[in-house]
Amino acid sequence: MVHFLKDYPTYFDWLTQQCQGLKVPWVSGMQGKVSYKLSQTIAGEIEKAGAIPFSQFMHHALYEPGLGYYSAGSHKLGEGGDFVTAPEFSPLFAKTFAQSFISIFEQSAANVLELGAGTGTFAVELVKELEVQGNLPEQYYILEVSADLKQRQRQAIELKIPHLANRFKWLDHLPNEFSGVIFANEVADALPIDLVRKQKSSLQKAQVKLDDSGFRLRWQDTGPMLETNPYVRQWPHGYTTEQHLQTEFWLGGLVECLTKGAIILVDYGYSADEYYAPQRTQGTLQCYYRQHKHNDALLLPGLQDISASVNFSQIAYAAHKLGAEIVGYCEQALFLMSSGIEREAAKLAETLGSDTMAQVKISQQLKKLLMPDEMGENCKVLIAAKNCPVQLQGFALSNKLHRL
Repeated sequence: MVHFLKDYPTYFDWLTQQCQGLKVPWVSGMQGKVSYKLSQTIAGEIEKAGAIPFSQFMHHALYEPGLGYYSAGSHKLGEGGDFVTAPEFSPLFAKTFAQSFISIFEQSAANVLELGAGTGTFAVELVKELEVQGNLPEQYYILEVSADLKQRQRQAIELKIPHLANRFKWLDHLPNEFSGVIFANEVADALPIDLVRKQKSSLQKAQVKLDDSGFRLRWQDTGPMLETNPYVRQWPHGYTTEQHLQTEFWLGGLVECLTKGAIILVDYGYSADEYYAPQRTQGTLQCYYRQHKHNDALLLPGLQDISASVNFSQIAYAAHKLGAEIVGYCEQALFLMSSGIEREAAKLAETLGSDTMAQVKISQQLKKLLMPDEMGENCKVLIAAKNCPVQLQGFALSNKLHRL
C-alpha cells in the first residue's frame, strides 16, 4: 500500500497538508474518513489496471455511491458550502425563467423535470411564481443523485410551499417518456471529462496513477492528432484541454425521453471556437472547496467539486443529430434581461418599500446575475425543443445560434 493510504492518521495528515497549501479550512474528522474510504476505492481500481483514465477518477470523486462529492452528505451549496449557484443567490433567477416555462407548457404539457435541483430553491421560487401567474405544473419531477440534497429539497418544499408538496416527485432515473420542460442549471459542467494535451504532432490523454505522495497524472500517447477536431492543428505545443465524451450520451438520454417539450440548459461554457481558442492553453477545469477555486482535481478526493466548462457547440450538434431543434443560445445576462428580470426586480423592490438594505441586496443580486465579470457573460442559456414549435422572449434581444 502506498504511504499516504497506509492508515487513517497518515491520510488525514495528507488532507491537512493540502488544506494548508490551499489556505482553506481544514477537513473535519467525518469528512476525512469518507474521503479515506473513497481514496481506497479509487486506489483499488488503479492497482488493478496500473492507471485509470481521468474521467474514471472524476466519476468516482463526484458520484461514487455514499462516498463521492455529490453522493455523500456534505454541505455543498450556499454561503456555507463550496459554491453558490444563481438560484441560491437570488429568487429573481427563477422568477424570470417562469415565463419561458409557461410558453413551453402551452405547446406541450405543464410538467417540469429538474436535474440536480440543489437545495430546492429554484423549484420553490419557480412554482411560487407559476402559482401567481395561474400556470402551476401538474407534476414537478426532480432527478437527484444526492440523498442529502433530496432531503434538503423536501424540507424546503414542505416549509415554503406545503400546499403544493403533492405535486413533487423524486426520480432515481430518467422516465421512459416525458412531456414538458427539462431544466438543468450547472449540471452539464459536472459530467466526467477526459484531459488531453498536444505534444508536437500527437495528442496525449491523462491517466491517474498512484505513488507514495498521492494521486498523480500520467500522460499517455494516443497517436496522431485527432482529425475529427478541426481546432487541434492551431493549438500550441503543451496545450491542455478537455474532451466531453459523456456529454452526448447524457444529452441523448434527455432527448430520447422527451416526447414533446423543451430542454433548458444553463451553465458555464463557450461555443467551440471560444472553448478551443489557441490562447486557452490550460483548458477550463476548475475545483471548488469552501468558496476557494483552484485547478488541481487530484486533491481532497470526494470533498471538492470538479467541473469543466460546457462545449455548447457540441451539445447543439448532438441535440440536432438526435432530432431536436435548437431554439436559441445566448449569454445568461441577455436572456434574463430580455425575459424581464429588471421588471421582476422592480416588483420585488416595491414589495420591500423603503427598506434600504433590502434594496441594496436586490442591486447586488442583479449585478451578480447580469454583469460580464460575474455570471452574466460566463454563463450561457441553450434551449432545444422537440415536437414543440415555441418562440421565447428570452432570445428577443439576442440569439447567437450562428456562434455554434
